[in-house]
Amino acid sequence: MSIARLISSLAPAALVTLGLLLLMHFLILRNMTEPKETTEFRIPEIIMPDREITTEYDTRKPDKPDEPEEPPPDLPEPEFESPDIDTDISFAPQIDTGIQVSGIGGFSSDGDYLPIVKVAPKYPSRAANRGLEGYCTVEYTVTVTGETKDITVVDCPQSIFASSSVKAAAKFKYKPKVVDGEPIEVSGVRNKFTFQMATDE
Repeated sequence: MSIARLISSLAPAALVTLGLLLLMHFLILRNMTEPKETTEFRIPEIIMPDREITTEYDTRKPDKPDEPEEPPPDLPEPEFESPDIDTDISFAPQIDTGIQVSGIGGFSSDGDYLPIVKVAPKYPSRAANRGLEGYCTVEYTVTVTGETKDITVVDCPQSIFASSSVKAAAKFKYKPKVVDGEPIEVSGVRNKFTFQMATDE
């Protein structure tokens, strides 16, 4: 490499380096100028005034609502469909009765008990809905006042009819049995209730 070529390549490099140094010096001098004066703002202090906090209750009575001019119409009574049931009730007790009634009032002479009031049992709704039929025999004691007590179920193939039969027997009324002019209790009296659905003829 010749000296002339080396000098020709170093000259542009030196110029570029000198130019960069001058540019850096100019930028530094520019940033070193004092900042301009600015206007200061003072934030005022916030002072909360002293206040007394009180609780107020609304004691006013509510206004009475206006009465309606006309009363609302009566709602129609609902109609329920009931199955066509024909309850065939057997009221004949299974004990023979020899009735001897004489005199006014009933107890003036001896005689066996006599049924006066017998109530038909209510057909159970579950049995009616299922179309069930059957019978139920109950046993009870006729008291000296003609009422029934100690009612028990002795024969009831369909147990669904038992409760209704017992309730019906509890409402029976009898003329009590009279011996030597005195009423006495009669136990072992039976009554068979027969439950049958109505049949279309």
